[in-house]
Amino acid sequence: MLSTRHLATTARPVLPLRVPYHGGMGAALIAVAWPASWLQLGTLGEYSFFPLWLGYILVVDALVLRTKGTSFMTRDPRAFVAMFLASVPLWWAFEGINQLTENWHYVGAGEYSVARYVLVASWNFSVVVPAVFETAELVGCLGWVRRLQAGPRVSLAAPALWSAVGLGTASLVALAWWPEYVYPLTWVSLFLILDPVNRMAGAPSILGYLSRGDWRPVVAVALGALVCGWFWEMWNHWAFPKWEYDIPGVGFARVFEMPLLGYGGYLPFGLEVFAGYSTLAAVAAALRRRLAGGTSLPGGVPDPYWAVEFMSRRR
Repeated sequence: MLSTRHLATTARPVLPLRVPYHGGMGAALIAVAWPASWLQLGTLGEYSFFPLWLGYILVVDALVLRTKGTSFMTRDPRAFVAMFLASVPLWWAFEGINQLTENWHYVGAGEYSVARYVLVASWNFSVVVPAVFETAELVGCLGWVRRLQAGPRVSLAAPALWSAVGLGTASLVALAWWPEYVYPLTWVSLFLILDPVNRMAGAPSILGYLSRGDWRPVVAVALGALVCGWFWEMWNHWAFPKWEYDIPGVGFARVFEMPLLGYGGYLPFGLEVFAGYSTLAAVAAALRRRLAGGTSLPGGVPDPYWAVEFMSRRR
């Protein structure tokens, strides 16, 4: 668990003007991987996705550190690595839903064996959670976001929470039966199932924050995913391998490969990332306790609230 030892006072730290060293490393990765991807420079271009996004993650983490005096990577390096690991099963869940909707496909994937495809895809999928959470924490540094801590309270009783779980389950069934009509449910169904369960289980949840009137996580995570979405689509456009979309009814006005209206899906996607990661973190914590004979272990597992609880605080 992230602990209060990572936090101290609300006073702004006196930081040197230089960019943290890992920000420079990230910029170097982007400087190499970006042109290699767009120029399709053989093997370097083919495998540029992960180093490009690792560079992005390091740069954003450095900006957060420069702004706040704390960041994911510096607060808990093990938690930082764990986010990459958690991304893999989380995005494979979306790939499973896409088998029903067929809203996107990968150009060039046919050249891969099944084993190679799974390995390369999993490697690339691993950047999703850290990219979204890092960007969300950077968004959370904005003054107007920090002021959303005391907003309207939205508190749901247990029957309403179970109803949301039922609605999310029904959404998955509808995606199986009528994918061409209800495909937007891809970006809300998992949230409707997982976030209420997290709330009832006492794990970090969007609904838990809203019950206290704290709207910062909603805005930060949603906008963080949207910013990532812009970079995902931009860097994908001239890459190979790449993905393309086939979205019924909204295929017009494309910005890169993504239809303009499709960018709206990134907003709830950020909430799904939060809910999915919270569930995985809770499961990992339970497994760790079981392996430790029911006792807590130092370090714990990373929680998805990272710095949301303390978004306005500085070390």
